[in-house]
Amino acid sequence: MLYKLNKLIAKYFLWLLGKPAITGQENIPRTGPVIVVANHTSLLDGFLLAAYLPRRVTFLSAAYLFRLPVVGAFLRAMGAIPVQNGGSELAGMKAALRVLQKGGTLALFPEGQVGVGNKLGPFQTGWAYLSLKAGASVVPVAIKGTEAVLPPGAVFPRRSMIYMQIASPWTLAKVQRPGQETMTALNMRLVSQMKQMLQ
Repeated sequence: MLYKLNKLIAKYFLWLLGKPAITGQENIPRTGPVIVVANHTSLLDGFLLAAYLPRRVTFLSAAYLFRLPVVGAFLRAMGAIPVQNGGSELAGMKAALRVLQKGGTLALFPEGQVGVGNKLGPFQTGWAYLSLKAGASVVPVAIKGTEAVLPPGAVFPRRSMIYMQIASPWTLAKVQRPGQETMTALNMRLVSQMKQMLQ
């Protein structure tokens, strides 16, 4: 119930800021484990994914975000999984894998932090490990405009157009022990597709 309420609040909030233009919602598989991977230019990106993805989403989020007043409350209400460097990173990855093994949808930002504009930061390979380990479909998502609505460091949002493009899913075979070479190749493929989508 709380999840659905937060989803509706996020959608209404984004609508007030400028009705987002969303394409490709039909590309989200309706069943089975799914990993949604998106670029990250604003703290609004998570709200956008939660509001407009047609499945219940569990976020894999940096632990520091849970300490932020509004964002932290939102993440906890959405059942997000905190991840940070150190001993707790392994616990977060195990929790994320359990979500996928139950056929759930995991959303994450491979850059690991908020970037600047449409310039992508380095992608971490955790998403590739999880997708291969669980045999999950991977759905690339390109987000534009959220950095204009709520730039890094800003307190109050402003009205501006937001765009979200959801690409066709990748189907990956399940691998018991994903190798670094395979994960790196998948990461390069994702970065290349994201760059094209953000042009």
